[in-house]
Amino acid sequence: MKNNQKISMMALAGIVLAGCADSNIDLYQVDKPQSIADYEYLDAYGSLKEYIDRGKHPGFLLGSGVSATDYINKTLAYRVTNANFDQMTAGNEMKYASIVADDGTMNFSTVEAFVEAARGAGMQIYGHTLCWHEQQNVKWLNSLIAPREMDVDPGQKDEVVDYTMDYSKATSYSFWAPDEVKANISINPADGCFELVNSEASDNWMVQYHVANEVPIVKDKAYKLKIMVRGTGEGILSCKVGDWGGGPEFKVPFSTEWEEQVIDFTSQTDGGFVLLQSGQFVGTLQIRYVEISHLETPVMKVYYPLISGGDAEDGECDGLISRMPGLGDSPAKVVDDPEGTGKVYAAEYNSNPAETYDAQFFIKSNTVLNEGDRVRVSFRYRCTDARNIDTQAHGAPGEYHHYAFIGTLNATTSWQEHGWTGAITADQAKDGGCQSIAFNLSSAPTGGFFYIDDVKFEIEKSANSIELTPEEKSQVLTDEMERWVKGMMEATKGYVTAWDVVNEAISGGPWGQRYDLQHAATESGDVSNKFYWQDYLGDNFARVPIRFARQYFEENGGNPADLKLFINDYNLESDWDDNQKLKSLIQWIEQWESDGVTKIDGIGSQMHISYHLNPATQRSKEEHIVKMFKLMAETGKLVRITELDMGICDENGNSIKTADVTLEQHKLMAEHYKWIVGKYFEIVPVAQQYGICHWAQTDSPDDSGWRGGEPIGLWNLDFQRKPAYGGFADGLKEN
Repeated sequence: MKNNQKISMMALAGIVLAGCADSNIDLYQVDKPQSIADYEYLDAYGSLKEYIDRGKHPGFLLGSGVSATDYINKTLAYRVTNANFDQMTAGNEMKYASIVADDGTMNFSTVEAFVEAARGAGMQIYGHTLCWHEQQNVKWLNSLIAPREMDVDPGQKDEVVDYTMDYSKATSYSFWAPDEVKANISINPADGCFELVNSEASDNWMVQYHVANEVPIVKDKAYKLKIMVRGTGEGILSCKVGDWGGGPEFKVPFSTEWEEQVIDFTSQTDGGFVLLQSGQFVGTLQIRYVEISHLETPVMKVYYPLISGGDAEDGECDGLISRMPGLGDSPAKVVDDPEGTGKVYAAEYNSNPAETYDAQFFIKSNTVLNEGDRVRVSFRYRCTDARNIDTQAHGAPGEYHHYAFIGTLNATTSWQEHGWTGAITADQAKDGGCQSIAFNLSSAPTGGFFYIDDVKFEIEKSANSIELTPEEKSQVLTDEMERWVKGMMEATKGYVTAWDVVNEAISGGPWGQRYDLQHAATESGDVSNKFYWQDYLGDNFARVPIRFARQYFEENGGNPADLKLFINDYNLESDWDDNQKLKSLIQWIEQWESDGVTKIDGIGSQMHISYHLNPATQRSKEEHIVKMFKLMAETGKLVRITELDMGICDENGNSIKTADVTLEQHKLMAEHYKWIVGKYFEIVPVAQQYGICHWAQTDSPDDSGWRGGEPIGLWNLDFQRKPAYGGFADGLKEN
């Protein structure tokens, strides 16, 4: 093969022959190796913009991407840009994150200096970009839509319940007692209380019981213990709150009337139990509830659901799971309640179980719960026969953490209600956090069904704040978009007459229909440093910046007739989806403009492309570039190639690095540039020809984050012309 010698553009750095007109360094004579002589023909070219026939293409503008800082400092890029182009686009300096600080302050000094430098050189600026999900100050934007702080009186105190065992609502109890005492304990549903019968006097400690276990108390913190209690006679409960190693002890009097006894105490332990003793009292003792609380400055308390669909009328719920031996896990079934109360959830339990946990039912949170998280649970339940149902704390269903959670259910064949409020303990949250409440259904030899409905599992978020509604977030961000666009228009003072008003709005799917807008929820990569305005503004996110751009451009001295607003995106020339992204973008533009007010002047195609050495692949790419120009032309809107650059791929589609590109391959790329420019002029009507912007003036350095080490420039890294320069110029001068 002829001319297949590989050349390195970096090797040319010390020999200034080709492209010397672009470097302003005088010629001097050297012996010319063939690799240099092959590039000498490029010296005969003039500047690129000289080749535009302004008579045939009066509105066409030749653009270039450039660093605004380089341009302001009048580096070599300044001279190359002024000599070759009509218009320039700042790479990053006009983007939101470059201007808006973490506290929301905006610094337009670089933009203002850029505009003044351009004005002085008679160079136009194409604005890039007003609305995008990349390069946003995410910290500031998220702070705008964070929960709103509420004003509180620091002297006011609210009572916060840390633990409650309410026997007037619950039909079960969760405590320890000796077997001889436990036999005399029951739940009295008529009086709504716990009931203990003691037939003979003994030492107090001989009749003892933990009325509440694993109480979430903190050492050295002040609390109140409340007990609603009465007896068949007057008496005294001995009480301790703590653990076996310590804790305050006190006496709790009671009479024959229901009376709430309140004791203030300071905890001596982190966590513990409530221990009651009443061996000296003969008669019946009843307790309606035991509660521990503390006082704190008032805060907003908002409960957020941890499952959805707890009402069976709504259909199956992913958070309600049934497990049977040998059958694995499945969503709890929705059935008609045999008692006729409507739709309910049902879980089967087996007969003759080996263990109480053979059959289980789970309420699974959509969020992992950590120690200290306050949650509340409520539901209705019954079984086809009477049984006790223990509850446990699990991670994922089946990942056992702790034997106790929301109490023991004393299930009967009648519907009952159960409610529990408390904080997640360290034992419950161990090994990565708690996520599930497990119900052990196999506590009797018979099989049957556990029915449950109206399930609520919620987490409390306590803060002096309240979540903004979607409508409030939309308004806040609309105001911020107005502030941003207004600031930019004030800084540019009507000089910048064309903008990428919305950048990269369209996703890559779903296939087979109009592509959706990009959203954080549908992106597969890391979105932590991205901010999707459309997640909060909906499809109005395009209309909003367009409206403000037109308003504040005019208010800052711009002629409304001069302002051109473009929607810019990439992969519009893609062959793998037959230009479906462009077709989708056109449909979205039609939707945005359907309000009769919004006007979009043009479509910008980024065209970060490659020349492919595989002939079939290259042919397909070219066919779809032609389709792209035709589709864009059919809209009647201005057509701009906004970020054209070109790499090269081998027969297998792998990118070829700059140092490995042969002269022949450089010339193939040059011909492709010529072809692209020619097709633009051929297909796009004159009235719609806004222009072409070549994005990268020089090849990309190896360490660049943008197409690193690829031959994407019209010049090499030393601003020496490449064959691509000649091909681009030929495309301009032949049209």
